[in-house]
Amino acid sequence: MAVGSSAAGPDAGLNPRQQERIEHAVSTCRQENGLDVSVLVGDLDLADLTGFRAGAERLHAALGPTRSTTAVLLVVAPGQRKVEVVTGPGVRRRVPDRVCALAVLSMTSAFNGGDLTGGVVDALRQIADSAGRRAALSPVEQQAADVAIRSGH
Repeated sequence: MAVGSSAAGPDAGLNPRQQERIEHAVSTCRQENGLDVSVLVGDLDLADLTGFRAGAERLHAALGPTRSTTAVLLVVAPGQRKVEVVTGPGVRRRVPDRVCALAVLSMTSAFNGGDLTGGVVDALRQIADSAGRRAALSPVEQQAADVAIRSGH
C-alpha cells in the first residue's frame, strides 16, 4: 500500500498512526533539508536474501534517472529482518556512507526494542541533520516524488 511519500507493503504491519509519523518525518526532511527522501516498509520479493542490497538499489533506480541521482531511499523489510539505505551520487556529499551506517545502526537498535516507526523516524532525523538545511523541493519536484512513490516507481 503506497501512501504519499512513503510506502508500506502488505507485510509491513503499520497502523495509520505509524504511517503518519513516517510520512511526517519524510515531509520534514524534504521541507527543511531539501532532501528527496523516500521510505519503503515491507519485505522485498526476493528468492535469496543475499540479493537484498541489489533489490534496494533496483528500487532506487526505479525512481527514474533524474531522481535517483539525488534521492535517498530507506528500505525496511521487517519480515526479512533487513534494512538498507541507498543514496544517489548527487547526495552522497550531504549524506555520506558513515551517516547511512549510523542510521542503519540506530534503526536496528530500535527495531530490536520493538519500535519500527521510531527507528525509521530517528534514522531520517540523523540523515537530515547530516545533510544540513537547504531549500525545500520545488512544488514540481515534490509532485514528481509523490507520484513516483504512489505508482511504485
